[in-house]
Amino acid sequence: MNKRLYLLVLLILLVGLFLSACTRSASKSPIDLSTPTSEIPFPIGTIDTSALVTQISQGTQVSLGTLVPPQQGTPAQGVTSAPQNTTAVQPPAVTPTMPVIPTITRPENYTLQSGEWPLCIARRYNLDPLTFLALNGLTMDSQPGAGTVLMIPQDGEWTIGDRALFPHPDVYTVDPGDTIYSVACYYGDVDPNAIIIVNNLQSPYNLTVGEKLRIP
Repeated sequence: MNKRLYLLVLLILLVGLFLSACTRSASKSPIDLSTPTSEIPFPIGTIDTSALVTQISQGTQVSLGTLVPPQQGTPAQGVTSAPQNTTAVQPPAVTPTMPVIPTITRPENYTLQSGEWPLCIARRYNLDPLTFLALNGLTMDSQPGAGTVLMIPQDGEWTIGDRALFPHPDVYTVDPGDTIYSVACYYGDVDPNAIIIVNNLQSPYNLTVGEKLRIP
């Protein structure tokens, strides 16, 4: 009986010692991570992880040849946008065209109009005045009235100085009593039909005092 009791007590002591050893082993790591050569501590908290991620991302993009698209409204680097034409387009200038002036040709006969006289007709048609007057039985002092029909010689030229009495083109201001025909005679070698065409006059070609006429 005593022997059995002794064995039982011994067994309990052995179990107690075994449990005590396990407890001490669990509370202490079997490997000591700290070594005498670990003099430089790991720099925890000194690295900016966001900057590191950005650097890695940029390096990856460059390696893969990926271009970051430019922001909307901003031209890509190295691309020159076409210049905008801000100059207002001007319409082409309209140059007024002069009406066609008929060439003075000699008729076979001519009827005098109000404000005309024989030498005026000789200047207009480039006639030799003496031949013209003699053909119509006139002299330098003759003053046939409006409605007189004069014969026009088909040869000979004006021989008394210049045919033009006043230079033209010009602008003429209408005086009292003026007619288209008297204005033409005033310049000497101007055709009244040319004055009518240039000024777009309508029959019966009445003039107003102070009116401006373009003389071709």
